[in-house]
Amino acid sequence: MKESRIPVGAKRKTSPYSQSPFQVLTCGLGGGILSSATAFYFELGGEWFLITNWHVVSGRNFLTGERLGKAGEPLSLVLKLATYDWGECKDGEFVIAPHNVALYEGENPIWLEHPTLGHQCDVVAIRTGRPKTCPKSMHNAANLISTRPNSNIPIRPGGDVFIIGFPTSISVGFGLPLWKSGYIASEPQYDVDIGGKSWEFGGMVDGTRIPAFFVDAQTRKGMSGSPVFARYYGTWDMNEPYAAIDFDDPELIDRDDVVLWSEGVRFVGCYSGRIAGTNVAEAGLGLCWREEVIETICRKGKPGKNPHMRHPT
Repeated sequence: MKESRIPVGAKRKTSPYSQSPFQVLTCGLGGGILSSATAFYFELGGEWFLITNWHVVSGRNFLTGERLGKAGEPLSLVLKLATYDWGECKDGEFVIAPHNVALYEGENPIWLEHPTLGHQCDVVAIRTGRPKTCPKSMHNAANLISTRPNSNIPIRPGGDVFIIGFPTSISVGFGLPLWKSGYIASEPQYDVDIGGKSWEFGGMVDGTRIPAFFVDAQTRKGMSGSPVFARYYGTWDMNEPYAAIDFDDPELIDRDDVVLWSEGVRFVGCYSGRIAGTNVAEAGLGLCWREEVIETICRKGKPGKNPHMRHPT
């Protein structure tokens, strides 16, 4: 089967958000494919990191450590990235081609985990830059796409989000992802409790508190590790996005710090999917790990522990 290709500079228009994520395949002993997921790049201080879920690279539930299904242990990732340097590519053309990344050096994982939560944060970062053969328009860092001046939008419950990834390994065109729409289902600035129970004094107890918020969306397998973008329509103050707007202000239309009746899009985190066997899964909710969690892992993350070996508590 021939690779799908598209000429650079073609008149076909694609969203920069569609160009951000890429599909990843996990492979076990012998190189057999175990599962598919999604990943994206994150830039911090000039360094690039591959971001996906802990359960993707480990094949285990991030809360319990139990193996997910009957698949084997992931030993490597295949990144499906755009590249100019492949096969019979002609000048000005690129294809989506496999790039192999080993997940271990000896018995030690190459990924970084959250410095305090460890694997109970279902996000990992891998220091690996975008290949030089990748077109500049493809696989840009998700947090750089939304750094335009008007992207400091209010992020509120009920707001629109788009989870961009590869449900059940489906892609379109030359390998572009699909968009699943949803809503922010909890106060995004508050951590959520997983596996807790209600009690008379409010909130949840006896659960695991994690720095994420809930998303209500009809996602499918293969979207784990997808970037999540929030979208807002309306008028807002770019310096104080939650401030009330005085529409009677005669100088409002001349203010440079206020966006008037427009659309803003912002990267807000990494999608983690539903957690099997929990009341969260029964409620049809997924998790979005906030952007600051990813930044913490990239800045202060600790080397991951081998999920298939016992460690002292």
